[in-house]
Amino acid sequence: MEPTKIITNTKEKMKLIVLAAGKGTRFYPLTKEIPKGIIKLGDKTLLDYVIAPYLNHVSEIIFVINDELGWMIKEYFGDNYKKHNVSYVIQTANHKKGTLSALKICKDVIGDGLFCVSNCDDLLLEEDIKKAVECDVPGIGISHAVMPHNYWGINIENNFAASFRRHNKEDGEKVLDYFANGFYVLSREIFDFPEIETRDGEVGLPHTLFANLSNYPLKAFEFKKWQSVNGPDNMEAAEKFISEL
Repeated sequence: MEPTKIITNTKEKMKLIVLAAGKGTRFYPLTKEIPKGIIKLGDKTLLDYVIAPYLNHVSEIIFVINDELGWMIKEYFGDNYKKHNVSYVIQTANHKKGTLSALKICKDVIGDGLFCVSNCDDLLLEEDIKKAVECDVPGIGISHAVMPHNYWGINIENNFAASFRRHNKEDGEKVLDYFANGFYVLSREIFDFPEIETRDGEVGLPHTLFANLSNYPLKAFEFKKWQSVNGPDNMEAAEKFISEL
């Protein structure tokens, strides 16, 4: 009689890169004294709630912080957070601004496999993150939501991101559409893409990705729930979001 085979999941968990180097100018003057990520939301920080739904699905956490107030994030999370190793890379004034630039300085610590990327101010559900990670392919998180008209919508074809969609003022101050919700699963290939700058001169991660969809398809991970925390006017909705978890 042959011995019973034990089947185990040998796939390594992805690393999580959290982009937390922004100035958080919409929260001024508060964020002249503390980073946006450690603004209190309920009895914890914003970042506590941002990374909580990832913890069961990633192996370690890498924070991208700035060289002014970022030390406060490092002091708060230390080198181990809820049994996850934590490390930090610093986006200095000498680096280009933008989300892709922030991600590029993590290149040497990301490794060879797929990795997750999160903004420091997007609240998501664990069930949505779990489903996306288990697909094990590059992709972008999207949510059907009402956002200011200057945010670009996303066209979707056959469950993949197809293109951006601009909105006009005639559409109203706020519009209902599919929007990027700050979640990505990516691979090292993105570091070879020509950089695409936004209108304000920053090197944009979504802009660069969307310029390369023909050779780097992004699966559209549709999330049930999302709350962005862009400024003080979002705090009430954010508190409601965490109260319903």
